[in-house]
Amino acid sequence: MRTLVVDLLGGLGDLIMVLPAIHALRDADPDGELVVLTHAPGAVLLDRDPAVTAVRTAEKHAERPAVGTGLAELAPDLVVTTTRFDGIGDLIDADAAARGTRAVTNLWRSPPADELVGERYQRILAAEGVISGPPRPPRIVLGDDEQVAEPEPGTVVLVPDAGMAVKRWPWWRDLVASLGDRPVVAVTPVAGVPTWEPTDLRGLAARFAAVGRAGGVVVGGDTGPVRMAAAVGAPTVALFGPTLASRYGLEEGRNLQGHPDCPVRRPTAITEQECWWEAACPFSTTGPACLEALPAADVAAIVG
Repeated sequence: MRTLVVDLLGGLGDLIMVLPAIHALRDADPDGELVVLTHAPGAVLLDRDPAVTAVRTAEKHAERPAVGTGLAELAPDLVVTTTRFDGIGDLIDADAAARGTRAVTNLWRSPPADELVGERYQRILAAEGVISGPPRPPRIVLGDDEQVAEPEPGTVVLVPDAGMAVKRWPWWRDLVASLGDRPVVAVTPVAGVPTWEPTDLRGLAARFAAVGRAGGVVVGGDTGPVRMAAAVGAPTVALFGPTLASRYGLEEGRNLQGHPDCPVRRPTAITEQECWWEAACPFSTTGPACLEALPAADVAAIVG
């Protein structure tokens, strides 16, 4: 059987959240083929994954044609998609109906605010009868030849940046001061902290794995790199503001939530929040009040 998994939501974190479903689909059909269609930046995370037979990529703003081409060339027996925009879900459904094959094109289905996205994917697929077993956390596969040297024991890695301004926590310098003599390094610049040399995504994943082996911890917002750190086994502390940790939190690691009762937060429709696109918080003129409400001392206490 040939399975096609389509994830074209655009973010590195989106791909990582669907990884457990990909692995469960492979386990359900170990002798079949499993192809993933996603965007190029995150596709490299699948390079060493034995569950994935092949990876296809789509350009931004050309996702629907890429799906159509994939369906025509692969003729999959089963299609699972996280992505429905631009008529992609309808295109997949129509193809399955025409060929008499199977498609699962709605992994959302009015989700509750207190169910993790990746676990919801798996529960829906289990209810559809295409996977089995309890929900599992994301895992990124690294090769032995990708292993890098471990940092100082207990190193704290800061991930201060985020793809969207609304997810950026403001208190990094205060956190560094609160950590005392503990070794600290940053993925992108933080005042007074050494910064890692640039590397590619797999190189970054390997560094995070080394931090985990050294008893360190990775701290950052609701971002792809923090999810990647957790998926290679590094202890993580994730800082949530505009997104709700009960829905977007990490399956493993510690999740801290700022302003859990924010009246403008829309946990199951985050892109419709008034703060989302421009980080224009109605409760603060200096940045997202939900993240400002997470003090450095609280984060340092969790880091330990």
